[in-house]
Amino acid sequence: MALGASVYKVHLNLSDTDRHVYNDSKLTLARHPSETEERMMIRLVAYCFNASEDLTFGKGLSTDDEPDLWEVDPAGVIHQWIEVGQPSLERVKKGRSRSAAQIIYSAGRGRDQWWQANASEFAKLPNLTVWHLSELEMAELATLAAKNMTLSVCIADGSAFISSAEQSVTVTPVGELL
Repeated sequence: MALGASVYKVHLNLSDTDRHVYNDSKLTLARHPSETEERMMIRLVAYCFNASEDLTFGKGLSTDDEPDLWEVDPAGVIHQWIEVGQPSLERVKKGRSRSAAQIIYSAGRGRDQWWQANASEFAKLPNLTVWHLSELEMAELATLAAKNMTLSVCIADGSAFISSAEQSVTVTPVGELL
């Protein structure tokens, strides 16, 4: 029998002073059986950095036709296609063909080798932004994961200060110029 997704509930208070986005929302995250809590929390961070009225979580690992997150307007136009981890060049090209802009939040072991192998090809793709996340920050971020989370996220000067009642973590993505 196949394992089902684990469900995580998040009460998120977001203050993004860089983009002037402020909201208090309740989110449901489904963690695929093969997904780590660290990767799930990176998806949540990507959500915070790109929060908008039309941004939603995709099916991610369970389908090739959807990204980890995407911004789709009511008319069905995909404005942003957001991937987490180390997507293949083919997957990135597929996202580029379907959306106006694409963002990758790269993280995990082997990230530097993945970037070295793909950077020159990624540079040829218009409207692609790549953010690298520190392994140490991602490990700290994973410690915030719980089945029921209440998180406050303040984004300022490109960094996210994420806190729960017990602890806090700062995440500062480093961007690549393409």
